[in-house]
Amino acid sequence: MLSPLFSLQQIEPNTPASQLWQAAKLCLKLGRINQSLTLAYSAAQKDPNQPQLYRNYYIEAVKLGAEFAEEIGDYQRASYYWEQLIQQVPQDGEAWYGLGIAKANLGDYGGAERALLRTLEVVPSHQKARMQLSKIQQIMKG
Repeated sequence: MLSPLFSLQQIEPNTPASQLWQAAKLCLKLGRINQSLTLAYSAAQKDPNQPQLYRNYYIEAVKLGAEFAEEIGDYQRASYYWEQLIQQVPQDGEAWYGLGIAKANLGDYGGAERALLRTLEVVPSHQKARMQLSKIQQIMKG
């Protein structure tokens, strides 16, 4: 039996959509977000009845990518992924919050303030956003 990693290298144009989805999920588990999205997109192209499945997968993968980037301190990449997620789901309060934190960690306090204000528009009871917004506004004043 071939190892899963070796199998990923053997993907050919005639690979069935079901195998592409499996490979995409494996890549996602390995943290290979871009490769995962490419494989999922290929799978969705082979089966035109699955655009919603791809959209849901895309959202899950991008969110995971943002969280991975935050964990390793790559706030530029985290910011990029949060922005991609917001384009797909503009009412996702956690995505706005994540973007605000990433922007703050990059020193973009104006961007952080805008994202945190948007978080509170979407989720008025978001206490962490309220606390972070207060800290950011203090930094901007001082």
